[in-house]
Formats: sequence, C-alpha cells, structure tokens
Amino acid sequence: MAIKIVGTTAIDDTRKVITGVSFGTGLNGTYSNFHPSGIDTITTAIDFHKPIMSLAMTGNVTFTTTNWARGATSTLLLDTSTSGHTPTFPSEVKFGVTPTWSNNRHWQITFTCTGTSDVRATAIGFDEPGAVTSSFSNFSFSGGGAGWTASGYGTSGQPWAAVWVSFQRDDGNNRIKVVRGSGNSNSGSSETTHYANYTGLTRITSVEAQYNVQSQSCTGGNCSTGYSYGPTPVNDGYNSGTYYTVPSAPSQLFLGWQSVSTSSSSQSTQTSASFNSLNPDFRIKIVCSQGTFYSTAEVPAMITATSNWGNMPAF
Repeated sequence: MAIKIVGTTAIDDTRKVITGVSFGTGLNGTYSNFHPSGIDTITTAIDFHKPIMSLAMTGNVTFTTTNWARGATSTLLLDTSTSGHTPTFPSEVKFGVTPTWSNNRHWQITFTCTGTSDVRATAIGFDEPGAVTSSFSNFSFSGGGAGWTASGYGTSGQPWAAVWVSFQRDDGNNRIKVVRGSGNSNSGSSETTHYANYTGLTRITSVEAQYNVQSQSCTGGNCSTGYSYGPTPVNDGYNSGTYYTVPSAPSQLFLGWQSVSTSSSSQSTQTSASFNSLNPDFRIKIVCSQGTFYSTAEVPAMITATSNWGNMPAF
C-alpha cells in the first residue's frame, strides 16, 4: 500500500520513495528502495541526516556529532590511509570494544542514537581491497668482495682483522639493507650490500634481527686491548639467538667479530664463530598489520678474524 503525505504519494506500492516531493525536515536524502543513492563526504561532523558518509583521512581527526534523533542510524566509511592516522570520537560515542585503529587501514563504522546523549557504535576493519600479496623474501650473502675470513699482521700500531654484518631499515624501498664486510690493517676494508625485500607489509611496528652460532670465542695473545668493537658481538651486548632492533639510517644494528694484536702480546690473536647451528644463521623478523614475517640467510660454517704481531700472517 502506498504512503501519502497531505494527499501526495510519498512511497509507492513498490516501496520506492517518490523523488521531487518535499517531506519536511524529518526526512533527508534521496532514496530508492529505502537505500541511499549517494555517499556524503565529510570532514569532522558525524551527521545523522546523512545515512552514509565517507572520509579519506590526511591527518588525525577529532569528530563531532550533529542532528541526533533517537533511533537515527548512520554509517561512516573511514580510510585512515597508509600512514595510519588516528580518529578520535566525542564522549557520547560509545564502542562496545574500542577498536585498535592501527590494526587496519579501512573501517566501516555504524552509529545508532539510543538516547539524547548516547550513540552506540560498532566498527569493522579491513585492509586495502585488492592489495598485493604480503611477502618477505629470504636474502643471500652470495657475491661481492667481502669475505668471511680476514687476516692482518705487522710490527707497528695494532694489527687487526675483522668480519662483520650490519642491518638497517630501508622503509622507502620496502627492504632491509644487509651489509657484510671484512678487512685488516694491511689492506683496509671491503663491504658488500645485500637486501631482504618485502611487499604488501604495512604499518610495520617492529623490525628485529638475530644471529645464531654454535660457538664463538677469542683466543691468543690479546682479547681485551685496543678493540673498537668485539672481539665477538657478545662483548657489545648482542647474544646469539636473541632478537635486536633494526634501526633506520643513519643508525644500524652492527654485529662484529674482530681480533687485535699488540707488541706486548707477541703472538697471534684469533676470533672465530662456528655457524653449525640448527637455526638459520641470520634471521630478520618484521611485525606489521599483516602479521609476522621472517627472512633468513646462511653463511659458511666458520668465520675467522686473525691478527699477528710480526712480519708474516699467522697462517
């Protein structure tokens, strides 16, 4: 049965709202089959005269509410963007469980007025429709000039030798920069850069890396004097099997194995690490909105850094 207002059909027998008819202030919007035919873009006001609203956030937003009426319902389609901006709602808006907005980019929020000062709200979060598959590829230390053994010698200064691996975030290029290096006091240092690449990982909350050795030690004439780092990462506070934060440039997570000889030692010093462990030799962990992802790499069974006080290498 059709519904008429002052003799004029407002809703016909098929339940369609007749357009072009004024219904007064109690009905706002254009409907067909009782569904809104458009979506209103808003800035800060949750307006209950607008059945469906949308906002693509460009920064944090503090919302207000307007045009309350008991039983009124509105829906907000909210895009917090890849930056993960934070929405704040007024005290009258009450969620059963307050959403953790950083968990998802897109939110469908439904508001219902249950009184003159009470708005109940529910929120459903989801990620970018059609987003690429999330992945974090393993990395490899193959290629390049840096080696896993180093040897230095001499009879002046402090002959040294070192092998190292460093980690650094490169968020702008969706990757972790991994640098392996080796060097000695005779010929200087050489470094090779590798990358652990990822796709589809958003709102990254932490990046960590670990190394896993079966054993590591410093032996010989000098394991304490003249070291800028090491002899093993343990001396710098980095234990095998423990995750440590990977920072962004210019900082880095640096793991170094170094040996230094002195005139008073009068003999060689060697720092070594055995990577014959069941765990991956090196592992990077990323925690983000899509979950927890890992990238690993293996190295030769043994790395060594040997220094010798004398005119010849120790081996």
